[in-house]
Amino acid sequence: MLTLVCNLTVRAQQAETIESFIANSHEPKWYEAQAEAWQKRVNENPQNQWAWRNLFRATCYHDQFTGGWGENQDESRTADIIRKMEATLPNSYVLNLSKGRFCLTTDSAARRGDNIYKAIEYLPEDACAEDINYLACRLWCIDPDNKDVGNLFSGAYRKRWFPARIMQFSRNMLLSMQSGALYFANGDAVTAPMKMIQEALGERQDVTVIPISYLHVESFMKALCKRLNIEPLSLNVQDYGDKYGEDWYKHYESDIIMYLIKESKRPTYFSTDILSLTALDKDSIYNEGLVLKYSPKPYNNFDVAMHNVKEVYSLEYLAEPDLVYDSWETSEMLDMNHVTLLANLISKFRKNGDAFQAERLYRILSKCVERCVSKNPKETEERKAYYENLLKGQLQ
Repeated sequence: MLTLVCNLTVRAQQAETIESFIANSHEPKWYEAQAEAWQKRVNENPQNQWAWRNLFRATCYHDQFTGGWGENQDESRTADIIRKMEATLPNSYVLNLSKGRFCLTTDSAARRGDNIYKAIEYLPEDACAEDINYLACRLWCIDPDNKDVGNLFSGAYRKRWFPARIMQFSRNMLLSMQSGALYFANGDAVTAPMKMIQEALGERQDVTVIPISYLHVESFMKALCKRLNIEPLSLNVQDYGDKYGEDWYKHYESDIIMYLIKESKRPTYFSTDILSLTALDKDSIYNEGLVLKYSPKPYNNFDVAMHNVKEVYSLEYLAEPDLVYDSWETSEMLDMNHVTLLANLISKFRKNGDAFQAERLYRILSKCVERCVSKNPKETEERKAYYENLLKGQLQ
């Protein structure tokens, strides 16, 4: 028993790379234990930038998930790590990288994003893929015309930051859009894979990929309007706050999006979560398979979606019996998105007399359901039952 306890203690204190919670999330206690483990590594070698990087990330996530920043984030544990890092490793890569995620309220240079340029300047050859992707996204936001945006996204692609099936999902969406399209999605976690495909592979560079959160950044908006050859838009945020209260951003972003659509006159697509995140007119948004398209006039979107399934999308990888998850929690959710978005096309194919495509799609989506997992076994069974019934209903 004593040996077992000792082994568990050692294992609990073993330092592990702190990944984005989008890739692999943990309970706050895990991050707290990791912060302690990485603090020991820092104490052993204060010049170890990798140890500082993980100490900062573990502390930051713990504070974030427990409300540790409070009303005064400068008094948080995360802020304390930043101060210690400044004293130990001034002008270092890891300090500037960390300030991109969290900075003191008194640090005006970091709030402007100056540290992003410094982190890129000090970028080591062995920098991990996640951090390269992060710098690419931050530079894309504050300085979208900078040549290093493409270089960084290409570097993150070569290091395989995103799992293969997330990249395939993104490529399917890109290939299904009309020439010169606009594509809006929530945040850079969704849009970064598309930028990697455009920059590293040179595919579909005619599509303008737009993270909705970037619409609040003046430099990004100016560059975007320049690319679209339209006049910059000026809106008063305070007016939206006075009129809409806590939901002001939904209306603010929707008005910007509609301005860009109408002025550029380009075909426009959205990620599937757009309806819950904005105040856009839902009656003007149609499902074309894996993307939603804006159209002020009704049209037969099911024909387009079926064409995409038959001729555009590569879906066979979802049905591979020995598919190895190169594992992100969120990439497993993407598999289930295919079921939600495409299931109703099974009955459409059957009614059109295309039994082959109906059976093919049923087989592919059934495999997604078979692999459906959750940290909660009861939730897994409930989800599987729901999706299995959804698919079976298409065969009736």
